[in-house]
Amino acid sequence: MTLMTIIDDTALHQSKKQSKKLEKLWQDVEKKQARNQRYRAKLDGFYEEFKPLIESKEHVVCAATGKWIQHLLTFVPRKTIKGNQRVELYAWIEEELTILEANPFNPISTTDLREFFTSLLIDFQSTMPKQTVSDEELDALREDLFGMFGEWLPLSNEELIDMIHHPERFQAYIHDMLNQSNSAEAEDEHEDDSEWDGPDWDMNDDFSFENDDPELPMSTALFEDKAMTKLYRQLANQLHPDKERDPEKKALKKDLMQLLSQAKKDKDALSLLMMAQEHLPEYKLTADDDMLKRIEATLHSKIALLNQEHEFMQHGNDIKSEIWRRFGGGAKASRAKTLEQYGDLLIVESEALYAKINNVTTVQAMREQLSQRIHQQELNSMMGFGMFEDFLK
Repeated sequence: MTLMTIIDDTALHQSKKQSKKLEKLWQDVEKKQARNQRYRAKLDGFYEEFKPLIESKEHVVCAATGKWIQHLLTFVPRKTIKGNQRVELYAWIEEELTILEANPFNPISTTDLREFFTSLLIDFQSTMPKQTVSDEELDALREDLFGMFGEWLPLSNEELIDMIHHPERFQAYIHDMLNQSNSAEAEDEHEDDSEWDGPDWDMNDDFSFENDDPELPMSTALFEDKAMTKLYRQLANQLHPDKERDPEKKALKKDLMQLLSQAKKDKDALSLLMMAQEHLPEYKLTADDDMLKRIEATLHSKIALLNQEHEFMQHGNDIKSEIWRRFGGGAKASRAKTLEQYGDLLIVESEALYAKINNVTTVQAMREQLSQRIHQQELNSMMGFGMFEDFLK
């Protein structure tokens, strides 16, 4: 079934060229929807293939990381770890906690680890007399923070000294800085993606899509038309699960009503028309020239959104997209080999963490590790600055 089959052509005055243009746009929408569905199915399928092969090994790495964090925490009360090395120890613990939190397969409670970290910091701070902090030490701390975050932080000397005297505040500050960039986005996503919470539809709902705002985009204006209000009610009446006694059909209609509700939420007039194609065989949309312009604008807008969706699936940061980009290339045999190699690397990584736990057992050994990290960060910073200078030449 095509777009023009549901438009009542008795009131139309458009040319054949205009009809063909609308039909071509409609077909493009359907092709891009099918393309996105195939790509999503590919991501979902590979994720289901990935999960049983790798998840248990990811759990092993997470467990090893958790043990390593606990081992690092045993050095927090050691008073001989001072100055930049103490700052680096806190940063290292924070880094490992962040890695653990970012792993979508993580079964370890980072909340418990963080609370334990904070309690150790408080205990350590209570045993230490406040010391005079030199300007050189403050400058060194600022440089360490710059290396950690890639920018100079707007902290006064008094704030830095307070953090030195209260390590738990320093830890909390680092945690907040690492997470604040994502918190607003996460909150917006939570509001936008709230799950439908039950069959609260009312077939006699007297809402209206109408809006008299002349500045509405043409694509939105189609949804606001009275015809879409009427179509929504017809679909709701046809698909309402409470009117169905057969359990299987009732479950199907429940899913369809969720789609209908989502279309209303998204102001997606095309989804209403597509549902009408399938579920209201006698439906006809009476369209004048203005309505056709709205349909055309909506089709263009839908194509743009579908392209954006496809782009996000290819380059987004969700777990399924990341797994496909990292491991999904090549033939099936090649992917299987890549997954096997990755699983082996996870085991090697976990064994390396346990080896560090067994080898780094003294304060002296830990101080050597901290010095190496500080030195490596200084090298990375110098290399980055050198590359920037080369770019400017």
